[in-house]
Amino acid sequence: MHQPVHTTLEEMEAAPKRRRHKMYGKRGSVFVHEREDGSEKGYVWKSTGDDIIRGHQRGGLRCGDLSAEAVFDNERTSPRIEIPRIVIQTMQIESSHLRAGDIAAFWRLFAEARKQGISRDTHSIKLGDIVKYLGLNSLHRAKQALARLSTAVMTLRLNQIGARGTIRMQMIKLLHATDDFAALRGHDEMFFRLPEALKLAVMGSRDYAWVDLNAMARFASKFTFPLYLKLCLQAGKHRIYRNVPAMTKCEFRAFVGMPEKTQASVLDKTLQLVCNDLSAISGVRRRFPIAISFEDGKLQIVVGSAAKKLREVKPAWIAAEMATKQTAEVDAMPAEKRKLYPSLTRFRQAETAIGAPAFRIFGLWSADLHGAKSYPDEHIVGMTGREFIDLIDKVGADEVLEYWTDKRDFEVLGMSGKWRDAEVVEHTASVRIPVNAPKIDMHDLIYRRTVVGDDPLPPAPETFAEVDDDEIDF
Repeated sequence: MHQPVHTTLEEMEAAPKRRRHKMYGKRGSVFVHEREDGSEKGYVWKSTGDDIIRGHQRGGLRCGDLSAEAVFDNERTSPRIEIPRIVIQTMQIESSHLRAGDIAAFWRLFAEARKQGISRDTHSIKLGDIVKYLGLNSLHRAKQALARLSTAVMTLRLNQIGARGTIRMQMIKLLHATDDFAALRGHDEMFFRLPEALKLAVMGSRDYAWVDLNAMARFASKFTFPLYLKLCLQAGKHRIYRNVPAMTKCEFRAFVGMPEKTQASVLDKTLQLVCNDLSAISGVRRRFPIAISFEDGKLQIVVGSAAKKLREVKPAWIAAEMATKQTAEVDAMPAEKRKLYPSLTRFRQAETAIGAPAFRIFGLWSADLHGAKSYPDEHIVGMTGREFIDLIDKVGADEVLEYWTDKRDFEVLGMSGKWRDAEVVEHTASVRIPVNAPKIDMHDLIYRRTVVGDDPLPPAPETFAEVDDDEIDF
């Protein structure tokens, strides 16, 4: 029978100590990244707690000079802002007096706040920047838009420390009385505050969508915004997880937040305006294709990918010894793990797109794999870790790297991660929304029964009173 061998305290102290890694004992998966000069950097990669890459650690903007690029007639570039998924999915504007330009101005203020630092208590913007962004010819109209925003109310549904449940808030708070706008001549800097709950949602966000700022300045209907933001969120996903539900007219009405008692003629006209807005996105502002159709009484929208095709980018030059070292590291892995890594050519193309060395991108990819395996239920680049690994199994690491490169934040590498040029893609022309001519019921005409969105109105008269387009509540 085997007798247990007891080790004395003196023998334990005299025994040679097993060297532990300097990151031993830290919570989470340890990832050691070897730099180009041979030195090591240790990371604890985890997707929970305070160490996750959240909104306050990201820049939130993709542009060079926001004031110079967020201009209505800019046809060369299209600055993008990062909007958290929770904001896109739960934001509702309760006030009915806002116009399309007012909501576009709100997101321009949001972009300025991201540029200056979302955590700041007060932000500022030049009124002239708003005029150029909206393509106005009047400073007075920009002031009116800000005044309307300052009286508008919106809600968010959040679940985080400091902001839980449905929260009702003022969209912006102006630090000037609206009557003082006239005194801003010569020095048109305007100070404002964003809602605290919105700032908390941004600072704590893990998932988000990139939205083209200049595209929103051209929308004619305020109801285009909630649909467009949701399309941007879908376009940022891989095609396997991309889904835009088909909607009846009534479902569309609820989806964009129109009143339940909206008249059928107004609903039809608004739906047509929204489709026209989406189809009119062009040039550098058209970052992903939008195909719109109306069949069997339902609006059907299909969006393409917002990611530029990495395989079309020229691979960056890489030193032969670094290429050999990187490929040898992957070749030494078990086959099951090796398939999780893209080819060296893809990493070289990613270097061209991002501007960071291929070996550093390789290290960040490895770290994300660690995070996805260690925390399969937590989100990483818009999907859970389990979905991330499963997607690699289904379509291959090369294709997933293309998606990952567009979605990933590269502030940890000291890079903005923006593409040098936006991809221009084609999408369908505007669809014509059918309007069914109703049967006139004499009983309804006599008793003047109220007709709503589910019950079409008689055809509208051919003549109308002259009304300024800015006064129509679309």
